[in-house]
Amino acid sequence: MEMTPLPTASSITVLDTLQKLDGDFRAMAVAIEDGEFALWVGSGISRKAPSLGGIVIRAMEFLRKHAVAPETQAKFEPAFRAALKLSEINVDVVEPHFQEQFADWPTELRDKIVSVLWNKYSKLLDIRIKGEREDYLLWEGVDIRDAFKDPAPPAAEHLSIAILILEGAVNEIASANWDGFIEAAVERLAGGVKGNLQVVVDPGHLRDAAAKARLLKFHGCIVHATEDPEVYRDFLTASETQIIGWPENPKFAAMQTEVLSAATNLKALMIGLSLQDVNLQATFNKARKANPWPWPCEPKAQGHVFCEEAISDGQRTMLKMVYAGTYNDFVDEIEGGAHLRSWAEQVLLALILKLLTDKLSVLLSLRLAGTAFAGESELIIAGLHRLRDAIAGAIGTDRTEFTTRAIAVWSRMISLFRNGHLPTKPDAYEVISTTPVGQLAGDMNVRAAGFGEMAIALSLLEHGQNVKLWELKPPKDDALEAGAITSTGSWPGAPSRAIFLARSTGVALDLQKHGAFANENTVVIHADDVWQQMFPNNADSARVRSRPPGRTGKVGTRHVSIAQMLDAEPDFASLKTRFVSEVTL
Repeated sequence: MEMTPLPTASSITVLDTLQKLDGDFRAMAVAIEDGEFALWVGSGISRKAPSLGGIVIRAMEFLRKHAVAPETQAKFEPAFRAALKLSEINVDVVEPHFQEQFADWPTELRDKIVSVLWNKYSKLLDIRIKGEREDYLLWEGVDIRDAFKDPAPPAAEHLSIAILILEGAVNEIASANWDGFIEAAVERLAGGVKGNLQVVVDPGHLRDAAAKARLLKFHGCIVHATEDPEVYRDFLTASETQIIGWPENPKFAAMQTEVLSAATNLKALMIGLSLQDVNLQATFNKARKANPWPWPCEPKAQGHVFCEEAISDGQRTMLKMVYAGTYNDFVDEIEGGAHLRSWAEQVLLALILKLLTDKLSVLLSLRLAGTAFAGESELIIAGLHRLRDAIAGAIGTDRTEFTTRAIAVWSRMISLFRNGHLPTKPDAYEVISTTPVGQLAGDMNVRAAGFGEMAIALSLLEHGQNVKLWELKPPKDDALEAGAITSTGSWPGAPSRAIFLARSTGVALDLQKHGAFANENTVVIHADDVWQQMFPNNADSARVRSRPPGRTGKVGTRHVSIAQMLDAEPDFASLKTRFVSEVTL
């Protein structure tokens, strides 16, 4: 019998990755939720930014064009030939093509040059032009400002990082990237509200007001360099001599201290970062000397995890330095625990789904503490996990499009629940709480916000879907009366119904005042029981209806109270039966 091949980092799904976070990498996921990890990000998460290959192509064309022009040949031909030699190509083979644009060279020759120089980009950018500044090839040749202009919107990876920041799971990011995708994602999801991300490029930024998270752009920032080249051009670090000299360059001394602190005192999740740069390897070696990482690490999470198809040479070198004397005796264990075979996109989305589910699960458990349901909280939480997995399983290949839609649906649900109106900024993200998962028990504000009851309602709604009483989908359109969720009964011809979740009667009254319940097939699930106390004989209440529910067309708005049912029912089985009877979807 043939073994089913394991999924690659490219083919693995978000659901499969989520199962890894529930399994072998559970300790890591929990530690991330509690703020124990820094993110270390590289070009692999910014696929819509100019790639190293694109930079190589720009550099080669610039050198070629000036090497064949009579007026600049003497100045540029030596540099062009040095670049070809660095690419390990036979110069005699490519010389007949010198008069052609580099993009028009035979594919096999061009691709070989780009492939080799991809891993030697720092050496390529270190090729000097007589009489010019040391970064001339990057600044003028590649024209790095032009290469990065008109950036695409943030992708799934950047949006996910922004959510991790806003939910309080990540407070330190060390980035080798020049682009502004993370900053743009945080700005968008925070609705322009300041105080969420402190961007650090030069030492002066370290003295700016603190924020929820810091982004240490230790190799510079093209956004800053474009806006103020006199100040920030010199912070762009790309050439071999710049990278090697980085640890001793006084311009970077303050940044080095902060990057070293992150490497020393926080665990590291590496996403899109190959660690081929020697300055980063030296940083982790220095960090290990200051505060060694133990092995075995159980029950704590392993200190360094790479989201890769395979561990690279640079990453392996770092592991050897970090675990030093124990590495040889535990090679398989250390590398196995450090290798999460899934790309950053899938990992970050899986982390978001796990984080939100775990926050709701904790708040659900806290709500049920001291009640008859305390011993059954895991059964109720299981419904949240099934709902989470169903969402993960529905994610297709365009994960950025999914992430954008999911943020809109989630934020709509939370805004309606919390405030009684649609989000004022449609692109923004609605947080549960900025408190990490492990500290939620001490956050009395979020505990009093009704999220425990909301989690119970979501679990009960999932129960109905799980036993095929109804199907849950996002709202049918953007109108207020479309609610937070759409449900459709399982029988032929069953109408779709809008479901609202409301933390309080005040929220429900605001919704009603603005016409949210205009559709007579609406269900309103209340966290508290004040509505039922105020309107015990309300004709819209499910408890006083006089006609058969669900299959006779319009049945009026139903108001259901989670708090009331928790007080009345003795166990989870009875709660499920009562809920189905109340909503009769």
